Amino acid sequence: MKKILGLLITLLITTQAYASIAVAPNKIDINANKIKSNYVTTAIEVRGDTKQTIRFKAYSGYFTISEQSKMVHHEKSDDPHNIAKKIRFVPSEFTVQPGKVQKLRINIANLNSLPDGESRAVLYLEDVNAKEYNLDTGMPGIGAQLIVKTRMGIPIYVTKGKFTKHGEVEYLKTVKEKDGQYVEMKVKSTGNSKINCFVKAQIVKDKKLVYEYNIPAKVIGGENYYIFKDKIPADKIKEKGELTLRVLVNYKDEKDKKQNLKQEVPITL
Repeated sequence: MKKILGLLITLLITTQAYASIAVAPNKIDINANKIKSNYVTTAIEVRGDTKQTIRFKAYSGYFTISEQSKMVHHEKSDDPHNIAKKIRFVPSEFTVQPGKVQKLRINIANLNSLPDGESRAVLYLEDVNAKEYNLDTGMPGIGAQLIVKTRMGIPIYVTKGKFTKHGEVEYLKTVKEKDGQYVEMKVKSTGNSKINCFVKAQIVKDKKLVYEYNIPAKVIGGENYYIFKDKIPADKIKEKGELTLRVLVNYKDEKDKKQNLKQEVPITL
């Protein structure tokens, strides 16, 4: 008897667009201290494929931010900062016609019951109609079926009460590896809410800027840290010898004011 092996793969992404779906905005950030009522309503727009009709269902879950600046999804959590059960979607299931836009309204209730700091949830948009593919296993009598479901995750942040966004650079150094030199820097988020860190590296000689480039931005969860590690593009830097590597980190604090961090280390190219 032929055996069928079912394999379910859920593609979980948090980027703004993937394949045949795009959303705007790609994250929701709410300061509940600025809201007078006990609830808040917001919305996102979902744009489908230009050639096919797609049906989505919306539901919520909880996540935390790892030390690798990634979303860690939790099926169940009693964390008081979990607001997944406080969220309702209208509509909860909908069809997006080719090239059209569907507005999805999001209601978050009982804001007064939230603890101080940052509360989180993730809005999942999942393709209702899974795609099935028959695969050749190369083994007689055994077939394989690949079932692919597409799911997009949009993070939702709600800050309330006494919350702080504060970052500091614990260390900055250069690391030599087989394929070149790397800049390594540990940035800590010491507040009870995330910080969005934008990083720029500069090469300086005799107090003059000779080259600069961006290091990929990262989100660092509250009371957490992230270690930036990025290869130094030595082949693009004309100046050689004893130089200075300067790294600039900027983020916005709880008052939405831009904060700047700066560290320098000597470097030899």
